[in-house]
Amino acid sequence: MRLALLLTLPALVLSAQDAAQPAISFDAMHHDFGKISPDKKVGHKFKVYNKGAAVLNITGVNPSCGCTYTAPAKWSLAPGESTEIEAIFNPTGYRGPVRKSLVVISNDPKNPSATLTFEADVIQEINLKSNAIFFLDVPRTKPMNSSVRLESGNGEKVEITEVKAAGAPYYRFSHRNEGKDAVLDITFDGRLVPAGQQRGADTITVRHTNPRVPPIVLTSQWELKPAIIVNPDKVVWQEQAGKELRAKLVLKSATGKPFLLKFQSCTNANIRLEGLSTHPAGQQEFTVVLDKGAKPGTTNDWLTLSTSDPDQPQLLVRIAAILS
Repeated sequence: MRLALLLTLPALVLSAQDAAQPAISFDAMHHDFGKISPDKKVGHKFKVYNKGAAVLNITGVNPSCGCTYTAPAKWSLAPGESTEIEAIFNPTGYRGPVRKSLVVISNDPKNPSATLTFEADVIQEINLKSNAIFFLDVPRTKPMNSSVRLESGNGEKVEITEVKAAGAPYYRFSHRNEGKDAVLDITFDGRLVPAGQQRGADTITVRHTNPRVPPIVLTSQWELKPAIIVNPDKVVWQEQAGKELRAKLVLKSATGKPFLLKFQSCTNANIRLEGLSTHPAGQQEFTVVLDKGAKPGTTNDWLTLSTSDPDQPQLLVRIAAILS
């Protein structure tokens, strides 16, 4: 009988030691904020309990990137006590489903690192696939059209009130609604681009009726069709050094309007031009010549020509040579 009692005593001591330990517990380990706006912070308070028989010490709270927390009112909880840890999420810059976490560190020997999680669906009240618009290869003889859809992300109707592109008279705007979405139609008129301008970028500001969303800012990049077309568009030689190389260039007006060409400069002193005409014509031809004195190696140069066409007063032609 005495021997049995002695054998049972260590087990009772271990059981008592195990019972006299802290035990962290939560009312919930996860919270779903549901659909939220990107311009407003949200928060949720997780309730923390000590369901053990010893003091629970919370020694740290580690949030994942993108969220913060408020410190618990109590860092030490006696058996049966509770406190709260509030997770705060700032959705600015996020879009769509988001999942974040807080890791609570404590002296609970069985659960020293408890992970609390939350999720949200960040809804943009007005959605655009892209804030950039491109008008490329625009003719000077007629307009080019494009459209931008402003999608409703919250179920409310998107209504455009004003569209402006300061200092850019070559745009025309109109807008319409398709269901809850708004569609902005943009017309770029190459005929209204000032002479000499070939490319540019403009800011288009779209105002609407939603007071929670700032005006939409679009960037429009554009480039006109060349007034003078160069064929080929570049000269490339791959030959042995020590001999003269020649290439014919044909320049043609896109509208058939006569023009004059003048040699302006070249970054390679070994290049000269032959056959430049002194008479206006809708098509001009000449020959680019690389002298035989050019040294072996690789060069990338630019030929610059001035023209009498006000829509394209200057032309750049790339010239590359690989001489062995």
